[in-house]
Amino acid sequence: AMAPPSNNGQPGGGGGGGKKAAGGGEKTATGGGANANKADAKKGAAGDAFRVKDILGKGRGLIAARNIEIGELLLDEEPLVLGLSQSAMAVASLTIAAAGVLAWASSLYLQASSGQLTFDLPALRGVCCLILFVFLVIQIGGMIVEGFVVFWRVRLLGASDRAAYFNLCDTLPFYIPILSEAFIFRANAVSTDWCGCVCAVAALVNHACVPSAILSWNTKTGRHQVRAIRGIKAEEEIAVSYIDLWQPTVARQHSLRRAMRFSCACNTCMDSTEESVRRLSDHRRTACSQLERGITEKMENGHLEEAVKDLQILRDVTEQELGGVDNLISREMDEAIKDIQAQIKNWEAVTNSEMPSEQTGSCNKRGSCAEE
Repeated sequence: AMAPPSNNGQPGGGGGGGKKAAGGGEKTATGGGANANKADAKKGAAGDAFRVKDILGKGRGLIAARNIEIGELLLDEEPLVLGLSQSAMAVASLTIAAAGVLAWASSLYLQASSGQLTFDLPALRGVCCLILFVFLVIQIGGMIVEGFVVFWRVRLLGASDRAAYFNLCDTLPFYIPILSEAFIFRANAVSTDWCGCVCAVAALVNHACVPSAILSWNTKTGRHQVRAIRGIKAEEEIAVSYIDLWQPTVARQHSLRRAMRFSCACNTCMDSTEESVRRLSDHRRTACSQLERGITEKMENGHLEEAVKDLQILRDVTEQELGGVDNLISREMDEAIKDIQAQIKNWEAVTNSEMPSEQTGSCNKRGSCAEE
């Protein structure tokens, strides 16, 4: 309730839609409307709420077709392809590394059995190569396995769904089996509770540092949703945040370039306002990050009154940074504040109800002592 919408670009966990990855998204600027409309009708999108449009410098995106109310569900979509969970990728990496070490150990055993084992320079080079192999496998082994998994899952899709998948942004200039499927997945995946997934329409939602919507995963239905976090006017682009918003401008740009391979071109980053205005915004976002961490610590330590004060400050600053308008995040913070205040009142009521009996018992004890 206290955090802004974020969608970190982690391996297998998705970095959001990625249409703007290397090349500016020009490959996705044509032929997207028909596929998206089919996905609309098939996958439960609110078809009258938005339309797909080519956006200069971004590729395709979603534009509000009418005025959208705060909290309105815009998209409820079944994923085309699911990736591997973080735990499965870790197990795959360790398995490959263990197999490599076992093969090397078996080779050493055979050499020792035949009396050919030596500890010269080539042997040391072999050890170094093994260490490098294990390091690389731990780093990228899971992603390689995920690439093969995604490749086969795409092959199992129907013709229309497979066409929708390949119509998403691909950072490769031409088709390469396995790599193309994997690169499309990495560029367009969004997060579920346990892994990454690619959705035909949700992958088209562009990034903004002041988002108008939020991505979420419905665990009960296994579907990805896009919901408006504030009122959106007709013809306004629907945008979400791919990253943690509580970072200064330079850090946000770095996070997007590292995870998604593009530089943010949203109004917040590209606005030609005075530098002092941007510094003030960066200061507020940094303060929000610090407040969030502090609130968590105070809640864990039972300092509820201090947590409420910080949460009220965070709520006000968040509303300023999200355009100064009513939004779902501020409303959820208001609900959280009410809940904590109710906990404080309940705790005070319990404490006050126990105080008189303790005092009475103390007086009786002293009285009996006086009589004695």
